[in-house]
Amino acid sequence: MTARILVVDDVSPFARMLESRLATEYYEVKAISVGCDALAIAHDWQPDVILLDIMMPGMDGYEICRMLKAGRSTAHIPVILITGLQNSPDRWRGLSSGADDFMSKPIEYGILLARLRGIIRFKRLMDQWRARDETAAALGFRVERPDDTSIADARVLLIDHLASRAARISAVLASEGMVVVPSGADRDADDSADDDGFDLIVISLSLLDGDPLRLVARLRASAATQDTPVLLLAEPDERDTLISALDLGATDCLMLPLDENELLLRASNHIRRKRHHDRLRVDVGSALHMAVIDPLTQLYNRRYVHSYLDRLCADPLGGTFALLMLDVDRFKAINDRFGHTVGDNVLQGVADTLRTHLRQSDLLARFGGEEFIVIITALDDPGVAITVAEKLRGAIEAMTVAPGVMVTASIGVTIAQAPVVAAELIDLADAALYDAKRNGRNQVMLHGPQYGPSLQRKERPA
Repeated sequence: MTARILVVDDVSPFARMLESRLATEYYEVKAISVGCDALAIAHDWQPDVILLDIMMPGMDGYEICRMLKAGRSTAHIPVILITGLQNSPDRWRGLSSGADDFMSKPIEYGILLARLRGIIRFKRLMDQWRARDETAAALGFRVERPDDTSIADARVLLIDHLASRAARISAVLASEGMVVVPSGADRDADDSADDDGFDLIVISLSLLDGDPLRLVARLRASAATQDTPVLLLAEPDERDTLISALDLGATDCLMLPLDENELLLRASNHIRRKRHHDRLRVDVGSALHMAVIDPLTQLYNRRYVHSYLDRLCADPLGGTFALLMLDVDRFKAINDRFGHTVGDNVLQGVADTLRTHLRQSDLLARFGGEEFIVIITALDDPGVAITVAEKLRGAIEAMTVAPGVMVTASIGVTIAQAPVVAAELIDLADAALYDAKRNGRNQVMLHGPQYGPSLQRKERPA
């Protein structure tokens, strides 16, 4: 996994050694010795990770980290603070400044490389969601909501067989409003994680019953927990197991003996990041929903139809399918006589009727105005399309919307087999719909390359 890494350290020999070591892992590395330059370079170069020394002249690493996290173009870049300081308050201060991790010199390169792989994986996942969010914003579909920075009521699954330490961890996390659920055997923990939504999973690598590596692997393979942060508790002599667990997808590690402030800060940071990720994913899903769903009928809209039909028509294995174009007869007259509220009720009623009489595998969309599109795939018998169209026409004719309101629809049908040109297929269905309108409305007409004369565009009746 290659990536861009910015190394910021005023000690040139250490920076060059770190640059060389990372380059052998095929990372693209840029090393600088002036801390304040990191802000401009991070903005322009957009590294995937920043390795930032704390003790530098002028602006120290804490301040640089805070400024990076406050910058719109750099807030998403993970920062690992690296220092010769060993004190717990220094680690706490580093994590409080917004850093994603804190490592002390001399560097454990195996752990550093494992942490880099995990951090880069998560950053790229977040980059994808951010890109989708920006696309939604460009289309005018972003849902603006402030980030929830609260950790209250966060659910934490704790897997540690040492009862005294588990009680201590539970008390520390509960003091900040987290709900801690202790677990016994790793299989029970796996089942609990799948059954309940957790914001964080804390696992001791010193499990007395079960294999912690197998547990991490199962958690990452499960759809229910694949995005849940996993914080490992590791003894100093569990270095190799720790590296393996990080490579399997664990998110972070806390070296024992337990530092309560660091535990609380790491847990809080991971919960906030998960909630940000969850909010971003929901917002993108909502934006995409708004982008492709018609708000009146809750059917797919024209944008989605074109995207879907382009893929279907280009797929040589798509088989035979039918395109039905349906238009509500004399809809303008209904609006003029009964008003737009009744007109909207007619469109909603047609949508509900079509939805009721189609399979889930059939595509149903509002193409625009009073026009609807139906795409029926996997047609073994092309005659089925006509049968379905007649059933839909009859169901619409039988609708009851309001006293005195008679609703009928004309339907044009074309049948094709991929690969075909999607735009031409829509034109053929439209031509068939024109024929249905011209021949008296409230009927089904078939058109296609093998049916009828060459296509000519006409202005069809209402």
